[in-house]
Amino acid sequence: MGIAVQLSGVIRRRHQTPLALEAVREWLTRAAVWFEEVGDAVLDAQLGRDAEERPILRVLIHPAGSPVELRLDTEGRVRLWAPTTPVGPGYHGWLCELCRRLAQELAIQWILDDCRDDTGYFLRPDLAMLQASFLRWLQRELHRHPHTPGLRSEFEYTYPAEVLTPLGPRSRDWYQQVTADPSSAIDFFPWWEPQLQANFYRNRALVQLWCHYPWRPPLTEEEGERTDQIAADLATAFHLDPAADLPWVEWLELLHHVNQDAASEHFCVTPDDRHLSVELWRRAGPVPNRRHPPLGYRRYPLWVRLDGGWRVQVPGDFVCEWDEQRNWTAWNRQRAVWFRRVGFQCGNGQVRSAQELLALGRQTLCGEGEEIKEPAGPQACRAAVFGQVEEDGRTLWRLMGVAAADGQLVLCNIYLQNLADRDWAITTWHTLHHSATNSSH
Repeated sequence: MGIAVQLSGVIRRRHQTPLALEAVREWLTRAAVWFEEVGDAVLDAQLGRDAEERPILRVLIHPAGSPVELRLDTEGRVRLWAPTTPVGPGYHGWLCELCRRLAQELAIQWILDDCRDDTGYFLRPDLAMLQASFLRWLQRELHRHPHTPGLRSEFEYTYPAEVLTPLGPRSRDWYQQVTADPSSAIDFFPWWEPQLQANFYRNRALVQLWCHYPWRPPLTEEEGERTDQIAADLATAFHLDPAADLPWVEWLELLHHVNQDAASEHFCVTPDDRHLSVELWRRAGPVPNRRHPPLGYRRYPLWVRLDGGWRVQVPGDFVCEWDEQRNWTAWNRQRAVWFRRVGFQCGNGQVRSAQELLALGRQTLCGEGEEIKEPAGPQACRAAVFGQVEEDGRTLWRLMGVAAADGQLVLCNIYLQNLADRDWAITTWHTLHHSATNSSH
């Protein structure tokens, strides 16, 4: 389990009558505005709904962690939940202080007996004890997840390294050293000290570059905002500490993507700072010294965890999205992969076999194109065809596939602009597979 802050309280108000749902939403909207005005430590504050369709405010502060969740019910009870690993003790301490300010300015009375802080810091601020708690957590985390400590996402990276962390790859020697002496792993955490110093901005940018940046110009507004944020964090780190060790070559590459975007899509708003660009070229050197392997997990293919225990591998530069109907799409400018899972049961409630479901799925493929030969083996319970198709007035190439496991039929279409990508589509289709141990229905 990770380290988290869980606070419970009530809002101070004159009348104790139940709040209308609209009043709840208005209060959470005020809270969202308050978080957005905190400063550049807060990346985003979005009002939405939880799994039970109740209003919830999610506040993203660091890309290595999960959002802070803030709720208010109709009785005026406030609940805040914020996991702070793997971001670090600096984040935990900073967030505890922010919650005290939140209580003062939004009239919240925290009920201390109902508040839980895994480190004890909220009730008794002791930075040394807080940092020791995070080092103990890391030691446990390394035993549970020796290859990917601190990495939790829908992706599994294929970057060629023994240990992957939010701030980049580490060696087996590093793993053994930290397992024996966790105090040597301070640099594992992106946010070690509570203050917003140059290292905070540098590390926040590095987490984005290692784990989230697709290494191409943005294709969506969200990607444009992320690109701008990385550029802003690197510039802030440089201005706070011009001697800081920054990823000069990758920073230049990112700014090149910003300039490419400015000539086409306009998803970015990062200004062209010529003085800074000259300084970057000077720091990077006349012949940029690129790392090998290069910085960025998403320069390599990704395994994506889908519904019901299914997985597929796609290029790291793909945009990956779920829609409200649980259709998943991954795409770039030339290719796209679409996936949907359908559950089936017999009339008596029994689960249909994979072979039965495949027979049903094959009926949708009839006449849709050339049949794709499937390799023998445990993944043979599937079928696909390849051919041309008209989509939104365009002629595309499509691999149309169906695959089955007991009780599940999945549909997977792969779209191409160029016939030359046919082999890639077939290879991608063959990576789609099901694992019962990872199934979640």
